[in-house]
Amino acid sequence: MRAFIAINLPVSVRQDLGEIVARIRHAGPPARWVPPENLHVTIKFLDEIHQEQIRPILGALTLATGDHHPFELRLGGFGFFPNERKARIFWTGIESGFDTLKSLARDIDHQTAALGFSLETRPFSAHITLARLREPGPADRLAKAAAHIPYLSQMIPVAQIDLMRSVLSPQGASYSVVDSVPLR
Repeated sequence: MRAFIAINLPVSVRQDLGEIVARIRHAGPPARWVPPENLHVTIKFLDEIHQEQIRPILGALTLATGDHHPFELRLGGFGFFPNERKARIFWTGIESGFDTLKSLARDIDHQTAALGFSLETRPFSAHITLARLREPGPADRLAKAAAHIPYLSQMIPVAQIDLMRSVLSPQGASYSVVDSVPLR
């Protein structure tokens, strides 16, 4: 199964983002918009795993979260990867709680590396993907539309990390929680 480690967002935050997307998506280039029920913060993408790897992964997550207490995140702002002129991904970012999240992600990365998963080579860039543009290119109209919407989420309590399953289909991905590991 395809798997990743994530923080799932509260329904109210997903609904708020869904309403914002509904207001601005007309301004964007052709894109695959992420449905609100799929919005999350990816901590680490694991790719294909086997059933027998689930227990060791949960053990690694338990070790990684052992020194981390529950914390809060706040989302805000919009941006593009790699940039607005060559946009591929439209996202909202982390306004507060980033350093705590980065530390947690680093510990998860090291614990899962002990199981044979690759260490992340790119700098940690926490975000929530809102859309994947079908072809890279300028997204100035979408950037302008998003600039007129000042977005700052409520504080989001983070008390657990979820091991997620991703099932791909022609209609898009669907995600489900395999298991959760609480923060200390």
